[in-house]
Amino acid sequence: MKILFAFLLIIFLVFSGYHLSFRKLRIPLFAHKFYLTGIEFLFLGLLLGPQFLNILDVNTRDGLAPVSALLLGWIGMLFGFQFELSKLKRFPGVFFLAGFLEGLLTLIVVFGGIYFSLPLIAKVSDHMRIVISIVGASAAACTAQTGLALFSAKRTGINRSVIKILRYLSSVDGFVAMLALIPAFIFFPQSSGSAGSRLFFGYNVLIAIILFTGVLILYNLFLVYRREQSELALIIIGMVIFISGFSSVMRFSPLLSNFFIGVCLVNLTSEKEKIYTTLVSIEKPVYLLLLVFLGSAWHLHTFWAFVAAGGYFLFRFAGKMIGGFSISLLGPKMKEYPAGLGLGLIGQGGLPLAILYDFQQGFQSGMADIVVGIALISISYCDLICPALVGRVLKKGTV
Repeated sequence: MKILFAFLLIIFLVFSGYHLSFRKLRIPLFAHKFYLTGIEFLFLGLLLGPQFLNILDVNTRDGLAPVSALLLGWIGMLFGFQFELSKLKRFPGVFFLAGFLEGLLTLIVVFGGIYFSLPLIAKVSDHMRIVISIVGASAAACTAQTGLALFSAKRTGINRSVIKILRYLSSVDGFVAMLALIPAFIFFPQSSGSAGSRLFFGYNVLIAIILFTGVLILYNLFLVYRREQSELALIIIGMVIFISGFSSVMRFSPLLSNFFIGVCLVNLTSEKEKIYTTLVSIEKPVYLLLLVFLGSAWHLHTFWAFVAAGGYFLFRFAGKMIGGFSISLLGPKMKEYPAGLGLGLIGQGGLPLAILYDFQQGFQSGMADIVVGIALISISYCDLICPALVGRVLKKGTV
C-alpha cells in the first residue's frame, strides 16, 4: 500500500511541478541554473527519502524498481535518437573528432584521478574500484546544453559560432560517456565476482548480440508500415518497457540497451520523426521523476562528502580544460575558437544523473550510494559556477 501511495504522490508532485519549473523568471543567473533545470526536485527527493519524511524508503524504492528501469530506458532511447548520421554529416568531420577527443581526455583524466585516489579515502575491492572509476569518469565526460541556452542571442552577439561548437561538443562527449560505460556492465557486473562467471564471458556477449539483433529486427518489422501517432506511441512504450525489463532481469543497464536501440532505430526507420516526438513529449516529467528517485537515495552523512565532491570537481575541471585546449591542436579550423573552450563545458546536465542512477540500481551497495551522493554534490558545484564560466568564454570568443 505504501508503494502505491508513494508512486501516486511523486507522480502528482512531478506533473504539478512540471508546470512550474522550466519557466523564465526574473531571478539571478546562477539561480536560473537550478530553477530552469528542475534541480529543486533533487532536494524534493531528499525530503521524501529516509533521512527526512521516509516516504521513499529502501523497500519502497525496491518496489518501484520497474518504474526506475522504465525511466532509464526512456532517457537512453531519447538520447540515442540524437545520433542520426545524416544530420551529423552536416557538420565538418573535425567537429565530431573534437568532441570525441574532448570527451575522451576528460574521461582519462577523471578515471585516473578516481582510480588512484580512491584507496586513500575508502577501502574497496579492486572490482568495485574499477567500476566506480568508470562510472565517475563517464558521468564527468558529459556536458549539459542548458547552461548555454541561458544566454540569449543578444548576449552572445558575434560569439554565436562559439555557442554552436559548444553545443555540438556537448552532444558528442555524451556518446563517449555511453561507450565508456559499457565495460562496467559487461566486464564487471555485480554478479561476476567469481572466475567461473568470467569464463563464459564470450558466450554471454554472443548471446547478447544475438538478442539485440533479434529485438532490433522485430521492432523494425513493426515500423515497416506508416502508422498513426497513437499506434506508434503504443509500440514505442511497449518497446522501452520490454527492453528495460529484460535488461533489469539480465542485470544489464536499461540506459545502455535502450540507447543503442535508439541509435539503430533513428538510422534505420522512416518513422523516426514521429518516434522522437513521442519520446520528447514526456522528456521533462521523466527527468524530474529521475531527480526525485536520485534525491531519495542521496546520502549526506558527513562533511567529508563535500570535500570528496570538491576533489571530483577538480578532476573533472582539469579534464575539461585539457580537452578544450587539445581541440585547438586539430587544425586551422579549430584554432579559430578560444583555447579555453573547456570553461564552457563545465555544466553536466541530465545524462550524468541517469548514469549515476543506473549505476546505483545495477550495483546496489552502501559504497554505490556514497559515490552517487558525492557525485551529486559535485554536479551542484558545477551548476553554480557554470553560467559565469560560459559567460567568460563568450567574452573571449572573437568568431
